[in-house]
Order: sequence, then C-alpha cells, then structure tokens
Amino acid sequence: MKAVTINISLNPELAEFARSDSEAHAFDSMSEYMRNLIRNRRLAQIKQDVVYLEKGIAGAPAGDPSTAEMAAIVKTQHRLRGERKRARRS
Repeated sequence: MKAVTINISLNPELAEFARSDSEAHAFDSMSEYMRNLIRNRRLAQIKQDVVYLEKGIAGAPAGDPSTAEMAAIVKTQHRLRGERKRARRS
C-alpha cells in the first residue's frame, strides 16, 4: 500500500513532548511514533465500540429490530460518537 503524507502543525510545547517521547521510546522516526499513536487510538476506538455493542446486545430483546428500532439505534450511535468527539476537544 502506498503511503500518504500528512503534515501537522504543533505548538512548541507539543513538538518538544513528541520529540522527547519518541526518543524515550526508541522510535526510529517521528513518522513511526505518529503511526504508533494512531494505531493505539484506533485500537482504543474498536474496544469502545465492542463494549458498547456488547452492552446493547446483553439488554436487547430477542428477534430482529424493527426499522424504527434500527433508526433509533443508529441515531444513538451517532449521538454517542458526537459526544465522544466533543469530550476529546474539551
């Protein structure tokens, strides 16, 4: 797979933290460090989704949900993801 380049801007404090943290954990490059951070974040998101789905399944009624129930489920998922995004920004 061909790599895609993404440029980011950091304030001096974050840039220094990223440099020192990447060196402390012996990453070969800043790219390797950022890939590791993104992989870990993606794994955390997957784990959150699994927990959410397992909780939903445990309390779900038997049988397939109706169209209205599915619409409510999707609406709730979007709302929760929006809340998580807003919480991360704060």
